[in-house]
Amino acid sequence: MKRYLTILFLFFSGLLFAQDSTRVAQDDVTILYRNEAEGGLNIHSSGFGITFRRAWHQTGYKKKLLDIDFVSVRHPKQYKQPNPYYPDSRPFFYGKLNFVYLLRTGVGRQHTLFSKAERSGVEVRSNYCAGLDLGITKPVYLEILVDDPYDSLAKVIDTRRYDPNDPQQQAVENIYGPGPYFNGLGKMSIYPGIYGKLALSFEYAGWQQKVTALEAGVVVDYFPKAIPIMAYNKNENLYVNFYLSLLWGGKW
Repeated sequence: MKRYLTILFLFFSGLLFAQDSTRVAQDDVTILYRNEAEGGLNIHSSGFGITFRRAWHQTGYKKKLLDIDFVSVRHPKQYKQPNPYYPDSRPFFYGKLNFVYLLRTGVGRQHTLFSKAERSGVEVRSNYCAGLDLGITKPVYLEILVDDPYDSLAKVIDTRRYDPNDPQQQAVENIYGPGPYFNGLGKMSIYPGIYGKLALSFEYAGWQQKVTALEAGVVVDYFPKAIPIMAYNKNENLYVNFYLSLLWGGKW
């Protein structure tokens, strides 16, 4: 009798263990996923933006990558200042010619340096990517104070594209504030270039099929033709930026 009870106990214990294993497998399967995609926020030395990445496993420790970034770029010497003669004026970037954005699209590789042993662990990866770069410029518009044609003692506001050769815009006291941001969308320009990126990624999601990662690295952008950002400063062909990205995504 005891033998049968022991057999039944082992049978039901095995059944419960199998059910628990199945439940764990359904909830958090520890397998090699072949695909991965994540997106998130990017902040770098000269601005911020968004990033997207698609990965395909080649081996258990190597992936090929599709890398896409869209980020803003600011000149290190640009700063906002108000019109000192009009307390109700809005601060503006004096001398700024264009708002600048970069659209990067490239391919690369990712290598797993240290695997995640368990849910509470961290997987350390190295990434390198390179590809095409598009610098996109949108002209800056300002609200300029000009003489009222109907009243010689009054001023009116005229919205103009910033032009450092315009005598009316060379004096700060004639600038009332920034113009509407969407002015000049039809006058955008494109500057083709290339980029390269090198980074370390720390993936710490609590579930195998999810991705939560912090990435830190350096990115280099090069444009054969310098992108005009500021009027009274040298505009560069080469940009070197350190960046941080916070990424979320999944595996399948």
